[in-house]
Amino acid sequence: MEGRLQRLVRLSLVIILVTGPGCSSQETKIACEDANLDLSCENERVLKIHEAAYGRTDTTICPGPNSEEPRNCTATNSLSKVQEECDNKPSCSVPATNNMFGDPCKNVYKYLEVVYSCEPPSPSCPADVTHISGIKLTFPASETGDTANSIESCPEESGQSNSLATRYCGESWEEPVLIQCYDEESLDTQLEELAQTNVTDENVAEVAGMLVLTSSQTGDISPEGLDNIITTLDSVVAVEDPSEEVTDSVVGVANNVMALDGTMLADTPDVNEVVSLLETQLGIVQQLDQNYTEILPNVGTSALHIERSALTAPVEYNDPFMGAPVSNEENVTAAWSSISLPPSILDIVVTVDPNSSTVPVSFITYLDAGLFQPGSQSEGAPSNVISEYTESQVIAANVDIENLKIKDLPSNSSVITRFSKPVSVEEGNSTNTTIEGNSTNTTIEFLCVFWSYNGGESPARWSQDGCRRLPSDGDEVVCSCDHLTSFTVLIRVSDDHPISERFQLALDIITMIGCVLSIIGLSFCVVAMLLIRSVRKKQQTHLHFNLCLALLGFYLSFLLGVDQFDQSVLCRVMTSLIYFFCLSSVAWMAVEGFYIYMLIWKYKQSSITHLVAVAVLLAWGLPLVGAILVYVLDQSHDYVAEADYCFLHPGPALYYGFLLEVFVLFLYNFVIFILVTYRVNSRKIRFSNKKDKRQEMVTRIKSTFLFWVILGMAWLFGFLATFHSPLTLAFQVLFCICLSLQGFFMFYMLFVQNPEIKKEIKSATSKYSSSNSSSGGAVDNAYTSRAQSVSHTPKESTVDNATYDMEVNPVGEHIYYNVNG
Repeated sequence: MEGRLQRLVRLSLVIILVTGPGCSSQETKIACEDANLDLSCENERVLKIHEAAYGRTDTTICPGPNSEEPRNCTATNSLSKVQEECDNKPSCSVPATNNMFGDPCKNVYKYLEVVYSCEPPSPSCPADVTHISGIKLTFPASETGDTANSIESCPEESGQSNSLATRYCGESWEEPVLIQCYDEESLDTQLEELAQTNVTDENVAEVAGMLVLTSSQTGDISPEGLDNIITTLDSVVAVEDPSEEVTDSVVGVANNVMALDGTMLADTPDVNEVVSLLETQLGIVQQLDQNYTEILPNVGTSALHIERSALTAPVEYNDPFMGAPVSNEENVTAAWSSISLPPSILDIVVTVDPNSSTVPVSFITYLDAGLFQPGSQSEGAPSNVISEYTESQVIAANVDIENLKIKDLPSNSSVITRFSKPVSVEEGNSTNTTIEGNSTNTTIEFLCVFWSYNGGESPARWSQDGCRRLPSDGDEVVCSCDHLTSFTVLIRVSDDHPISERFQLALDIITMIGCVLSIIGLSFCVVAMLLIRSVRKKQQTHLHFNLCLALLGFYLSFLLGVDQFDQSVLCRVMTSLIYFFCLSSVAWMAVEGFYIYMLIWKYKQSSITHLVAVAVLLAWGLPLVGAILVYVLDQSHDYVAEADYCFLHPGPALYYGFLLEVFVLFLYNFVIFILVTYRVNSRKIRFSNKKDKRQEMVTRIKSTFLFWVILGMAWLFGFLATFHSPLTLAFQVLFCICLSLQGFFMFYMLFVQNPEIKKEIKSATSKYSSSNSSSGGAVDNAYTSRAQSVSHTPKESTVDNATYDMEVNPVGEHIYYNVNG
């Protein structure tokens, strides 16, 4: 009996030694906020962390400020942070602080709860199977300091036989690194083949895996390759496969696209589709009825099934990159964001799905706004805005129930987002900023905005509609919005000397009236030149006719098309018409300049051979070629209808495809204008009588104004208005008035003041009204008298051994030189 008892005691001691201190059973330990949670193991065992949560889910643990109300807020990085500090170590100490985990519950006393066990130490890096964005990778067991190759190899299509990835074994396995299997040429070929692949239920996982693999070579992707990536991603998501494998790949592709060069993203309008496709796939994965999470360097996603009872209190979600450094030129900041869903969402969900016990909610955090490329400034941006950009993360939340949109939430139960305040600029600070080589004072604003995008039907842009900024302390921006979507903080740089809305409205009215008057006047000119034979047969009339026709087309296309930005195809067509007629009108002004130059400096009084034929070919043909090339070749965001007007937007098409040509033609006309004005006004006044002398001065001024109108000198104000200076506003006003009224001025000079047209009109009128005949003669006599008074005795001078008589005709004809050998 005693022997049995001794054996039982010895067996108990063995059990105590094995399962006593440092046992493998799981234990739970809690530390209140601002305290340290200390863990340790004995008998050469190491810690294994199973669960960790920093926040508050229980009202009885660690009582403190605001702890008595029901909460369900925990930091999403709790487990990873504690594992990083404690896993495979004999002991560790973890601070339960906001600095460690972020603040998931603002103004609430929190605690850290950890479930752990003590395990025998395992080999440094045991054999492991892992996934990177849906790509399966298998690594053999390795010792510390070794780099292991994956069992999987590059695809046969790549022509490479290398392992697909490598992985370094330190104290534990580090993250795998994919090998670049494709060179640049074969990568483009592979991406094009993927884009042409018919994606089905059977091959969607394979295509998605290939897509994330090829898109990981971000340094070799071309703009065409990016377009193919988006096309293939669209095909993958369209299959509606809810598997985690496919969803991992979709998230991986979005992560890879975010790593591309910012200029390439900005030049690819369809890159905005990646956001929509990612949100759609997260809604699809909700069909699995289990939570899904994938955190990658540039994007973090969570598709959760939240108990309806949890929605009776605000649901907090913190970005998984809490405190991750975000580089912005010379500044490196620790950016963070969070979003809180109000209980009022449950009221809306119940009306659509009253029987479900859970609510499917997906969260997405983007490390930056690379996938959000606005086609214009934010909605409702005032005219004095110089630039808008974002340095903050973008955080999004969606309730994944079909036909349900969360919007119009009450102001006292709205969606609350928090962002770390940008540190590269100081809000409200008026600084001296250099813009296009000129100094101006600017003001900085931080705005709460959401992403407004509906697949290209209207311009993609940031909008403040339904969002407002709440008071907050100095290190964060707090926003309240009445709907769910993607949110961020927009930095707006504004000129301290803005154009008021009333003044802008006045300019719009002036432009409208001026264009209408010009259209009416130019129509009269075109009809008169066609019907009156004595006018029609002259060469200069042919030039005037084409110039009037180009200006008429410009004004009509501008009035009818500049505001059609809500219709993409029509906007592109109207943009091409405005471009064509505007460039043609400037080209015909250059032709007029050449004709005037030949009259004044070369003394060509008779018609210039083939001038009209050559002018028609160049002044109509070249702008037409330019309009076609810009329309066909330039598919970038600066040409598509992605702003609140239809014309070329800032970019290569505007700078090199339009403004450069206009500037060259204007410079040519400006030189002609200087030469002609000098020639007309440099000779001495030949009258001693004050009245005649004054009349000749008036005649010269009218001639100068005629040259100014015909040669398009109004563009001088336009180019001066592009430079920021105290006179910028004045130049904008002058350009607006002069350009819109140019057609009306042409009508006045070529129609109203033309004696031949007057004569024809009076002749036609006299046939039907004998009573007007005498008055018409009186008017004609009065006009003849005035014309005689402004004419002057020819003065002989010598130019290149030739004498000429000069007569300045102030009624719309050019200056004539009668050369006497």
